[in-house]
Amino acid sequence: MNRSMTAGLCVLLCTLLSVSLVFADNRYVSEEFEITLRTGPATDRKIIALVPTGSLVELLDEGDEWSQIRLANGKEGWVQNRFLTATPPAALRLERLQRKHDEAIAQNKALEQKIADLSSGNRSVGDELKQTRDELNKVQNAYDALKRESAEFLKFKATYEKNVKELQEARAKAEKFESEFNKLANNKIYEGLLYGGGLVFLGMIVGFILKKPKRRTGLL
Repeated sequence: MNRSMTAGLCVLLCTLLSVSLVFADNRYVSEEFEITLRTGPATDRKIIALVPTGSLVELLDEGDEWSQIRLANGKEGWVQNRFLTATPPAALRLERLQRKHDEAIAQNKALEQKIADLSSGNRSVGDELKQTRDELNKVQNAYDALKRESAEFLKFKATYEKNVKELQEARAKAEKFESEFNKLANNKIYEGLLYGGGLVFLGMIVGFILKKPKRRTGLL
């Protein structure tokens, strides 16, 4: 290792040490069930609190065997260094992992329920869509049938109206022909009456003439 790297490491360590002096450090109570917090750095000092394992404490002063700490409730005292650790104890890590595991299981169940709800919703939507399609097909079939019936009806109506018109025209022609025929027949009858009456009148005249007695002359 060259001198420049060594100097850099020294600067870095000094910086870290200065930072540690400015900012308070934290420690965890190690795997012991409970440790004693005493008024001073010795076992004969008065116990002022029992600190459970996994408790997060603030490190105020670190010695060779004892360290001064502050609890979360603000109480300060001394504990042995062997009961402190910079990393969370196994029990606390296990508890955190268990909590995360439980949260993951809960989230997984929530997601499974959501997926189930979505699947059920999709089935429901699919059923409604199928029902709607069936109803649409029925309406479409009815509409097609109505169009066919309407087309047949319109065709029948057109044929009917055509037949009615032709019948009316034929009736009008027949009435006109009948009127002309009656007029002609009346004229013939009138002419026949006139002709027959003339003949009868002429016959009466002739008969009258023939029946008239002849005058005798005086010479006889």
